[in-house]
Amino acid sequence: MNFLKPDSPAMNFLSTVADLIILNLLFVICSIPIVTIGAAYSAKYYVAMKVIRGEGTGVFVPFFKAFGRNFKQATLVWLVMLVAIAIIILDWRWIIDQGWNNTPFIYKLGVIIISVAAWLMTISIFPTISRYEMKTLELFKAALIFVIIKFIPLALITLLMVGSVVACLWYAQWFPLIYVFTSTTITYFLSLTFIKQFDKLEKVQEDKLKAIAEEKRRKAEEAKGIQEEDATGNVSLAGSKIVAKELEKKSESEPDAVEDKSGNKFTRFIRTEKKKLKDLTPKQKLVYFAQYYLPATVLVLCFIGAIVWYGHDIYKSKMRVLNGGLINCHVTEEGREYATTGFLTWGGYGSNRTSMLLDSDLNFKSDLEYEEKYLEVAFRASILTGTYDYLIIREDAVYNYAILDYFQNLNEVIDMNNFSEDDLYYYELTDEEKAALKQGISLNDLFSTGEEETDEPVPVAIKLTDDIERKLGLDEEYTYYIAFANASDAAAKKDNVRFIEYLFGKC
Repeated sequence: MNFLKPDSPAMNFLSTVADLIILNLLFVICSIPIVTIGAAYSAKYYVAMKVIRGEGTGVFVPFFKAFGRNFKQATLVWLVMLVAIAIIILDWRWIIDQGWNNTPFIYKLGVIIISVAAWLMTISIFPTISRYEMKTLELFKAALIFVIIKFIPLALITLLMVGSVVACLWYAQWFPLIYVFTSTTITYFLSLTFIKQFDKLEKVQEDKLKAIAEEKRRKAEEAKGIQEEDATGNVSLAGSKIVAKELEKKSESEPDAVEDKSGNKFTRFIRTEKKKLKDLTPKQKLVYFAQYYLPATVLVLCFIGAIVWYGHDIYKSKMRVLNGGLINCHVTEEGREYATTGFLTWGGYGSNRTSMLLDSDLNFKSDLEYEEKYLEVAFRASILTGTYDYLIIREDAVYNYAILDYFQNLNEVIDMNNFSEDDLYYYELTDEEKAALKQGISLNDLFSTGEEETDEPVPVAIKLTDDIERKLGLDEEYTYYIAFANASDAAAKKDNVRFIEYLFGKC
């Protein structure tokens, strides 16, 4: 059981990881009002750097002390950065509206450089606030210098951030676990970057502001009679190792102690722990439990949660056959059925399988241009994350949504001889896609369909028959199509084929 000793590498690692996990959760909670993001970010790295240095005297109390101490300046800086970010977003919006090729090169280059500089300064300036007391203008200068000196490490960490965002969007159902892992990793490496640079500055005494800040902090704490390490409720995971180690030594060096060899290692360990806790005060017990058991408990719970979540995900994927929804459809409640009603029995699927149409209809249409773009993003995310296997779309909406990067090329799943051109909706390739094909870049290379591609229109949706419309309770005044989300595995494609055959009596 040596790995449970306070100074063991395993316990140091577990304590640090657990502290960083809790720290990131505190950051998220305190960032909810938006305007407090700057103060929460600076407090987060104030504590993170202490934890990684081994100077941890707690997580909760130091975090909220730093949050309050730097709130005014950090919030002011955050609002300034927020305005700059808003202006940059407007610049990118203008470039997108104008078209990338129609925008002057010098303008695009300027926006890219300003965007990168603003982002790197945003992630650099708040840890500087947490470490030093400076005037606001000096902070921006210091952050800019830091970005220039540490550009490569910050750029690599930015790539890690981008990768974590992509992973969270791509695997939305795993978002909490991905966030816990990536945020802890990013916090660790970014803190290391700041620690190394701050240590260099302090060793050569190029920055005397640190000493002034520490002196002011010490005097303020002395005046209030408050010492950070004695604060009420301040339970440290990475800190308080001295107290725990003293308890360990005291237990091992007791006079006339007789080595207990009865039972197995686990029962001896339990008896030893009870003996250590017997004469401790409540505060000492709290410190001991926090140091020894809480870090491992946090990580074990995260591990168990991941296993349970993953197992449930696998179970659901084995149970489910098809999931669908309706886009901009008019449905009457009377006589309405799911599109998949009877499909499981017809297809010979096991009784443990499920297949359904969502109860609530989807509406990705809006009269407002900006809202339409947000709905487009929501729709794309729902397809990429596997929320839907198929969608029934009204004719006026099929033009917006039944495109190759969302839906299956029906050439791959149906016999085209069984359907006429009037039965299908064909996606017309854009000029950019045709140009890519002429340059030897296949659309199927992009979407991993494995089929040869031409610049001809591609069938992506099948028109519903009158019988199907009546079964679903759809308003027969309109025409409706069904389209299938791109399937990456053979089993999913086979289900699509069977479902088309079930609906239309042919495939």
